[in-house]
This record gives sequence, structure tokens and C-alpha cells, in this order.
Amino acid sequence: MPLALLARCLAVAVVLGIYAWSLSVLGTQRKAPATPELLVTTPRVVQIIFSAGDRYLAANLAGFRVLVAETGRMTPADYAVQAKLQKDISWLNPAHEDNYYIAANILPWGGEVDASEEVMRLAVIARPMDFLPAFHVGFIQYHFRRSPAEGAKWIMIAAEKAVDPADQWGLQTIAAKWTELGYDTNTAAQLVDAMAASAPPGGFRSYLQQRAKRLHSLARLREAARLFSLRHGGAPSQLSDLVADGLLPEIPHDPIGAGFTLTPSGEPVFKSN
Repeated sequence: MPLALLARCLAVAVVLGIYAWSLSVLGTQRKAPATPELLVTTPRVVQIIFSAGDRYLAANLAGFRVLVAETGRMTPADYAVQAKLQKDISWLNPAHEDNYYIAANILPWGGEVDASEEVMRLAVIARPMDFLPAFHVGFIQYHFRRSPAEGAKWIMIAAEKAVDPADQWGLQTIAAKWTELGYDTNTAAQLVDAMAASAPPGGFRSYLQQRAKRLHSLARLREAARLFSLRHGGAPSQLSDLVADGLLPEIPHDPIGAGFTLTPSGEPVFKSN
């Protein structure tokens, strides 16, 4: 048999073997019926092979699946699959701008804080002239990890990357406030407001605006609970106590739909989605 024909036969056999292996891997994936566009993930090597060996094309194809996902009806299982996809994209192309932006503004709110931070940290390295990935790592530390000091460190890294003096000043001011004040829900709400204002019109901006509104509502509840404790020498036992005491006209509406509750110590928090 000529060597050229033998080589072609071997190549076909390898491709068929990889295809059969990928089918067996896909067969073990658990499906999430609520979001058809996020049913399964495939191994990274398979994504590259199916993209003709182009890892950047593979990243873009995976990114398209993330972009078309409807965040308003995602379940925790959907968020987990999206997190896996976005980590894959970050591995394939850590500088992918759409990927880090979506990872920052969608994943942590769905419980995938670790995945979001992983994508952001890789983007910090891959995008040395972009201050936003470091800013988002700082926000994750501040709001989700509740570590203001660590968040301030990342905000200062973002300030060093910023080119515009106004951006540098603003970031340094944020870092100073976080260092002085610690975790503050109202400040977090203002930051999400700023993220929404800078987001392009459409679904992402609306999503961020809803998140900012619920943070503002939580801040009002926590301030009312603080005043209640000062008045009565103890924390409220239920949220309706704040209305009955005249501290709030009503329990704020949660635009996400989960609502609010009290911890055993009487601190208002979000209900689990």
C-alpha cells in the first residue's frame, strides 16, 4: 500500500476514534432541560479539533453558546454548565473580551463565584492594558467574598493599568473607601449602578440594573434593621417588624423575584434563588 494512502487511512481512523470517544463523553453528560443552548460541554481538546485546530475559533464558538443563553430562566445547573464553558473559553483565549465581561456580570450572581474569578484573573494577565478585569476581581473580593482589604488591593492594580487620569483617580478613591469602611451594601449597589451605566444597551444592562435595585433595597432593609435595634435594644424577628415600627413604608420589592429574609441574628439578606 502506498505510504500516502496509508497515511490518509490512519488519519481517518484517528478522526473516527476521536469522534467515537467524544460521543461516549457526551453520553455521560447530565442534561439541563431549561436552557437548550447550554445542554452539554465537550472536552477542550475536542473543541479545538472540531474547530480545525484553531483554539481562537473554538473560543468564539463556545462564546456564541454563552451569548445566546437566556439568563432570565437559568437554573443552578445551567449556571454550572455556563461556568464550565466560560472557563474553557478563558483557557482557549484568556483575552476574550466578551467572555470576561459576561463572566463578571452573570456568573457570580448565579453562585459561580470561583469560576468568575478564575476567568477574571486570567484576563488580568492576558489584557495588560485593560483595567476592567482587575476591577471585577476587586468587586468579587469586596461584594461576594466580603473582603474589602483584598478588594482594595485589586482596585489599586486596576488603577495602575488605567490610562485616563479620571479613571485612575476614581479607582483610587474606591480603594480608599473600601479600606476605610469595609463591606457596605449601599456602596456595592452604587458600583453595580456604574457597571450598568457603562454596559451596552440591551439585556446585560437591564440585568445589572435589576441587580443594583435589589442591592439598594437590601441596603434600605439593613439600615432600617439597624435603627430598629437602636430603638428596641434587639434585632427584629421578622421583616414586617420594620414596617410596623414605621421605619419602612413596605417591604421592598426584589426585581429578581427571590425576596429578602432575616438571618438568625436579625440581619436582612437575600433569599436563595
